[in-house]
Amino acid sequence: MTSFRVKVCGITRPGDGLMATEVGAELIGMIFYRRSPRFVQPHEAEAIISELPRAVARVGVFVDEPVQSLLELAVRLDLDYVQLHGNESDDQIDQVRREGFEVIKAFRILGLADWESLYSSSADLVMVDNATAELKGGTGRTFDWSIEPPRPVTNLVLSGGLTVDNIEDGVARFDPAIVDVNSGVESSPGVKSKAMLIEFMGKCDRIRNAK
Repeated sequence: MTSFRVKVCGITRPGDGLMATEVGAELIGMIFYRRSPRFVQPHEAEAIISELPRAVARVGVFVDEPVQSLLELAVRLDLDYVQLHGNESDDQIDQVRREGFEVIKAFRILGLADWESLYSSSADLVMVDNATAELKGGTGRTFDWSIEPPRPVTNLVLSGGLTVDNIEDGVARFDPAIVDVNSGVESSPGVKSKAMLIEFMGKCDRIRNAK
């Protein structure tokens, strides 16, 4: 049996967050990066969180945000995870962790040597995504999956272009701790589709329950 959790990211509406949890998502992500089409204001995030069961993990996504302002928002929203998509250093990661938040640090994989940054990171979880200079993730495209890690990454979050059609291959290749879906369950940017969520979660359940 393959064990991994499912994170649905880019939630912009309270109903979508609740819908994602009702079909089985264990983590919900909200993006606080203004250039993202899925950016939410703090008060919008509060409305989303108010609809979530507390057992569901709350993730805030930030890009090169000053640590102090990031922490203030993380405390205000009672986040469980802080996800960093910029050029944050290990020192900054450690500052966030010392305040009691688990950190997910995102990396780009352009070549085999890039995996070394994941192995050496001080973050609790490391994410692989297909970022661009503008979007810093959420591109809807996978990275080059042929660039497989030289050894297992036991704290891996697999992200970037995941859909019901490629999730089985992604899990088989990378054995992630968490899979992170965003545009792959949307009818338009920031609007989640219940039918697509049900289909994606159903596929994940079948993968997890396979013998």
